[in-house]
Amino acid sequence: METRKKPKNDLNIKIIPKSSHLFQAEIKVASTIISKIYEQILDSYKKSTSPQGFNNKNIPLEYIKENYQKEIEWEIKNFLFKHFVFDFLMEEIINKKIHLTNYPRLVDIITNQNDEIIFIFDLSIAEPIEIKEWKNFIFRPPKRKRYKDLDKQVTLFLKKQISLFKKHPQNIIQENDWVCFEAIPLDKNKKQLLDNHKKIYWLRVSNKYIKKPFHSSLLNKKIGDSFITNNLAIKNEFSPHNEEENHHLFFIKIKNITKGTYFCLDSFRNNFKLKSKTEVHKKLIEVFSYRNDISQRKAIIEELFHILLSKHRFEVAKHFVIRRQEDILNMLKTHPDYQVYKTQEDFMNNIETLAEKQLKEEILIDQLAYKENIKVDHKDIQSYLYLFNNNRLKEFVYFRPILEKIEDSDKTLQTGILKQSVLREKTLNYIIHILTK
Repeated sequence: METRKKPKNDLNIKIIPKSSHLFQAEIKVASTIISKIYEQILDSYKKSTSPQGFNNKNIPLEYIKENYQKEIEWEIKNFLFKHFVFDFLMEEIINKKIHLTNYPRLVDIITNQNDEIIFIFDLSIAEPIEIKEWKNFIFRPPKRKRYKDLDKQVTLFLKKQISLFKKHPQNIIQENDWVCFEAIPLDKNKKQLLDNHKKIYWLRVSNKYIKKPFHSSLLNKKIGDSFITNNLAIKNEFSPHNEEENHHLFFIKIKNITKGTYFCLDSFRNNFKLKSKTEVHKKLIEVFSYRNDISQRKAIIEELFHILLSKHRFEVAKHFVIRRQEDILNMLKTHPDYQVYKTQEDFMNNIETLAEKQLKEEILIDQLAYKENIKVDHKDIQSYLYLFNNNRLKEFVYFRPILEKIEDSDKTLQTGILKQSVLREKTLNYIIHILTK
């Protein structure tokens, strides 16, 4: 693999305020990147197409350029969006501490006179909140149930899970593990296509999708292992069929393995700042103790937001709520009981209430995260993903990507989308830790 100095200004972002609730983000991709991707796709079309009257060896490039122009333009834009633009945008939103509500919405893609491609997004923006001295708030978390059987359940859970985790090989990728890997685009000669451009992705090697080419190619790999593939499983944003093109080669290097089946005690302790066995036990009780079908953990969070939102009163713009309702409905449509839910008389009222609740909590937690200057690193993402390993542990996860069911997906996850949810979760745990010390 060749290494080169990273060029400047390959991706530029300009954020333009349009109103108090709407910003526009323009991400400009340099023509140097576009020309290299264009040549790569052009070459792949030459090898993979078989128009009548030609064989693959004598198809003129001018014929490909003229007859496949729209397909090639579409593929360039899709490639840029998936592998560079959207993740870059999400990272910049967090880095610049922008008060985003809902996901950015792509509204246009244009090519300017300099052959640069510009992706234009609408950003729904929440107004700044005057953050109070929240560390002085009086918070009395809901109590656990006092059944001794709960303590026995937690003790047995810990003993079993720790034993299984130790028996599990930690350095080899197995089914259900989370894999963090680096992906570098290659040219037709298997050399680095773009100067030092590489992205970090996460994927769960789910046994449900194990026969998919990229999932199966990860099995039994170790940290540091590498291979070349043209089956990188990333959601295709523009295709109505959600198909993956395979015109691009990637150099894949395994960066980290997060075991995806059993409880990791060290990660759990670090995530919740637990110093003793007693504190670990007490924290786990939160997802074993239920009252009226609600875990103590969820009850603590509900009470916390009740206090925070009563001290920070603000309204959510109606169009924010309508947009979130759309996202919730799209998620519900994938649920097998959706038609049953839909027939309930108060269905849409409940959706509206849920949308407003989600938005208020996210807006407040984001602004608290920025105020407290909370940062997210690789270990935070790992600790977050570990909580999806068990149905009990999932109760600790409150904030999840809006449009991604991350524990049950065959697609790779971009780091920017994950970071948004992990930052919210880390901030929530930080607030609970401070107020319950």
